[in-house]
Amino acid sequence: MPPSNGSAESPPTSEQLKEDWLSRLAELVDSIDSWAREFGWSTRRIDKKMSDTQVGTYHAPALLLQQETVRVFLEPVARTTPGTEGVVDLYLMPAYDDIASLYYCDDQWQLQYAFAADDGIAKEREPDVLPVEKETLRRILAEMKWHAESIV
Repeated sequence: MPPSNGSAESPPTSEQLKEDWLSRLAELVDSIDSWAREFGWSTRRIDKKMSDTQVGTYHAPALLLQQETVRVFLEPVARTTPGTEGVVDLYLMPAYDDIASLYYCDDQWQLQYAFAADDGIAKEREPDVLPVEKETLRRILAEMKWHAESIV
């Protein structure tokens, strides 16, 4: 009987896990950066120091967005959480008043955000879960900007 090829793949190394996460994150930041600039927002990339028990300490890309006096931050939170392969928050600065959470699962970035009702007030309900797409980002940034300007 010939020897088995051992079709089972070896588990990814910590370096592979980190590189996969940083690659997914870089693609997300690139898309958000490009779309936000199309919508008239200024952007600036920032490196965020992160620590992970499985992959160690590293720097991850983050993105600061600004239009007029409104600032929004796209911040990586964790490489993994139960059921996801990455979490990133998009929030209104400085007080985290308005927040959208982005999760990587099922091979795509998904976004959770509680859009305001027609009267401008966010309903107490589960946030909408949407794919991360250009139009979704446009709606969220517009609502975050409206929210920031309405509390001044």
